[in-house]
Amino acid sequence: MFSLLVLISCAPEAPHNNPLDPALNNTDSGAKITGKVYSFYQPLRPLKNVMVTLSPTEQATLTDEQGNFVFQNLNPNQYRLIANKTYYMPDSAAISIASGEDEKNVNLFLNALPQIKSMEYYSEHIDRWWLGEIYHAIFTLIVADSDGVADLDSVIFKSPSLNISKPFNATSRADSFMIDIENFELPDLNLQHLIENETYVQLKDKAEGRVIAGPFFLRRIIEDAPSGLTPAELDTASSFPNLSWQPIGFPFSFSFVVQVYRVDAGLTILIHTSPDIPLSQFNYDYPDSLASGTYVWTVGVRDNLKNFSRSKEASFIVR
Repeated sequence: MFSLLVLISCAPEAPHNNPLDPALNNTDSGAKITGKVYSFYQPLRPLKNVMVTLSPTEQATLTDEQGNFVFQNLNPNQYRLIANKTYYMPDSAAISIASGEDEKNVNLFLNALPQIKSMEYYSEHIDRWWLGEIYHAIFTLIVADSDGVADLDSVIFKSPSLNISKPFNATSRADSFMIDIENFELPDLNLQHLIENETYVQLKDKAEGRVIAGPFFLRRIIEDAPSGLTPAELDTASSFPNLSWQPIGFPFSFSFVVQVYRVDAGLTILIHTSPDIPLSQFNYDYPDSLASGTYVWTVGVRDNLKNFSRSKEASFIVR
């Protein structure tokens, strides 16, 4: 740290052709342009640290805490102000300074662009006795917008190489969106087309501000799943059944997940999902007492990227 301070103290004076040099904008001769930069919507909020440039000069400045900017020492001419800030749409204004004019005041307004705060993109493979296998990819997003998430107009999933453009669905959270892409929507009914395929998310707000985020990639599809062993095929089980499955291995880290469904009037209703079960464990004790009735259960594997593959249903009866 000491050597850095010495180098700074001995450095020559910065050249005054630096566009951010305050000396360029801090004289009282000639005309001046003043103004403020605000947020786009009411209530208008002053925006600090906005880069404002003045063309055709080389002058540039950052707005202060109250959003103010000023350019001085200007000759009569046609000028253009351009305001830029990360995650905002630029705004600009044309200004004409005539001979004898001392000052022009111009305000600029920046529309905040929507952004992705977090995302998950993973696959699921569901094996079923009656309806066969299904593969699908699930993409979830949490978004943010400095103008408020109500400003968001649309969220679109795009895969240019597969010619897919599909809107995300809103969830119960105002800032959360999801999309479910099934293998039936892809060439050859094969979800593998999404593996390492560049996909993007287009976010558009009500002021027509657009952001293309990405690329995002689906990294893995788990094709295999463990098989449930006991109880199965409508075996009679106790009200605290021990569920066991066939050992299975993968060349990546994973855990097991058990789900239990009650069959009620022909409908299967999910009543229990286990916590993650270590990959070295091949059985699970149901933690509560089951009432008399018919049940089905499944066992699946989930990797650290949330990709999931589930077995066919195994059935049992509690009397």
